[in-house]
Amino acid sequence: MPVLRHAFLLNAVQELGRSVSAILRTRASWEECLGLIRETCTASLGMEFETLTRFDARSVVGLFTHPEQARILARLVDERARLFEAHGRYAEALEDSVYAGQLLACSRARFGLPRDARAADVLEREAGTPSPLD
Repeated sequence: MPVLRHAFLLNAVQELGRSVSAILRTRASWEECLGLIRETCTASLGMEFETLTRFDARSVVGLFTHPEQARILARLVDERARLFEAHGRYAEALEDSVYAGQLLACSRARFGLPRDARAADVLEREAGTPSPLD
């Protein structure tokens, strides 16, 4: 079983790596970029992007069996935040950035991982302690 889980995670990370460069290239096209984010989420995590982002970060991280899954979703949410920013939708961009940080923080709390590149420290220092999404 651990071998299958490792293979699944390796495939998910590789899929994210292949897709991120395409997402970056298509950021000018709203629908194309959003479509790539959705496809990457489905291909790498096996779940729909919109479904995952409807729930609070703690609940979503509770669905995952490995911290890499939370990191992948956080990266995709961050890419959508960058897409919102590129199209002048700053409130939505900020909301997604906070949500990505909450995903990472909940992942560390659940899986007991050390801080990933101090992302939560920077977020906490700049924006304060994140509150649950209402």
